[in-house]
Amino acid sequence: MTNSTDENQHPARTRPLRRFSMVWIVPIIAMLAGLWMIYDTWSKLGPEITLNMASAEGITPEKTTIRVLDVNIGKVTAVRLSPDNKSVRVTARLDAGTDSLLSVDSRFWVVKPRIDKTGVSGLGTLLSGAYIQLQPGKSSEQKTEFQALSSAPVTGPDVPGLRIRLNGQNVRVLSVADPVLYQGFQVGRVETAHFDPATRQMNYQLFIEQPYDRLVTDTSRFWVASGLQISATAEGFKIRTGSLETLVSGGVAFDVPPGRPLGGRVANMTPFNLYPDQDSIAEQYSGRHIDYLAFFDESVRGLTVGAPVEYRGLRIGTVQALPYPLKSRKRWVLGERRIPVLLRIEPDRIESFTPSRPNDWQQEIEHAIGEGLNASLKTGNLLTGAVFVDLDFNGKLRDQRMASIDGLSVLPTTSGGLAQIEAKVIALLDKLNGLKLDTTLGNADQTLAEGQRTLSEVRRLTQRLDGLLAQPDTQQLPQDLRGTLQELQQTLNGVSPQSPAYQQLQQSLSTLNQLLREMRPVVRTLDETPNALLFNRSARDPEPKGATP
Repeated sequence: MTNSTDENQHPARTRPLRRFSMVWIVPIIAMLAGLWMIYDTWSKLGPEITLNMASAEGITPEKTTIRVLDVNIGKVTAVRLSPDNKSVRVTARLDAGTDSLLSVDSRFWVVKPRIDKTGVSGLGTLLSGAYIQLQPGKSSEQKTEFQALSSAPVTGPDVPGLRIRLNGQNVRVLSVADPVLYQGFQVGRVETAHFDPATRQMNYQLFIEQPYDRLVTDTSRFWVASGLQISATAEGFKIRTGSLETLVSGGVAFDVPPGRPLGGRVANMTPFNLYPDQDSIAEQYSGRHIDYLAFFDESVRGLTVGAPVEYRGLRIGTVQALPYPLKSRKRWVLGERRIPVLLRIEPDRIESFTPSRPNDWQQEIEHAIGEGLNASLKTGNLLTGAVFVDLDFNGKLRDQRMASIDGLSVLPTTSGGLAQIEAKVIALLDKLNGLKLDTTLGNADQTLAEGQRTLSEVRRLTQRLDGLLAQPDTQQLPQDLRGTLQELQQTLNGVSPQSPAYQQLQQSLSTLNQLLREMRPVVRTLDETPNALLFNRSARDPEPKGATP
């Protein structure tokens, strides 16, 4: 009872609960700080990219950086194998604001210590470790997955210059970063190189720096420039040497062929053919041509496909096929004993002074055949045995007509070069075999024997003369002869014009001459009247008296 009374006297008091407790201030502040850090980190995060690489050598997650112009803009976050386990997929996070650096033509590669034909690079990574270099592109199209390059690109996209494409078949394989030369001076580099199985040829991309890009014209020709090239042709041995770099790895050279116009400038990515060497430019001619057949009735050893066809030393064509397969005659070797050779006449080689249309060339050659034009084999080099085809006129082959086989015109041929010399030597030997050399040799032996006897007699006579000249009397003869000459000189001095004898003789001759002039009338009178000495010339000739009767 008492307890109930006390409870009624002191009722319970209630207080309203506090809506916020000071205990929660610290967790709330920590939560807000965490949210701010999350927001700050998220706001500073850039795009995430994926790089496909052949290997992850030198790549470490959370350590390997991504740089642009040596400025860190990101870091590798993960490295894992590709789904096919044949490559590596590297994930990296870039800084905020780097989205503009990622385009379809951006390029990535790993920078590490490297020694190659371009030099030594990446030495700074020996201490800092490898890093990934980013080369921004120019395209506006964005991309986040890239194929990393195996090495640094030769040139950047911002470098001014000209890029061209080369297609080569049966040429020496070039490598990326090989030099591009113009007359021995480096003007660019090989950017890419790959083999196309479909076309079975090598495809290259070259970069020519400014201002040398203007040297590339539509008449330029490109060839493989090896460090040392030795060739033996119909013109002889040729040796070419390049720079030390091309001697080690090779390169590409270009120029305008001699006699060709400089041409005009070309556009970017213009395709060109790549020739094995500089001489192949003249051999692998791609201009207008006219094909002719020539049948040679002699050995064609030394004649090869690509050999020149010349007219009096001027190249006007190329040997195209040897032997040429005839469709109409299958047994040409045993049947005709002549070897058919396909000759390609190329008008553009001498276009400056030749007709401009192929029909004009055909008519000109047909007319020349009527004047005696013919083809013959001649030796271009005695050391190598190289042979070329020579076109020239022969007056003995005039009034010929051009034949045709398998739709191809046939050029007349004659033996030439060593074949003519061989034929003359054989003819000379045949004549020598027909001579009666036994009788001739016998007479020669007899003549030699007589000559030997004559020489023996001459030798004995010489010995006698030596003995005669050695005698004292013979040696005294020059002194006696000298005295006789002196006396003769004195005698001649006595009859000189100044001597008295000569003057008396001159006076006697004058008197004799006067006497002859005075006797001339007497002689004339005696000649006219022989009896003038007996009778008086004025009296009449006496007449004999007659007999007395």
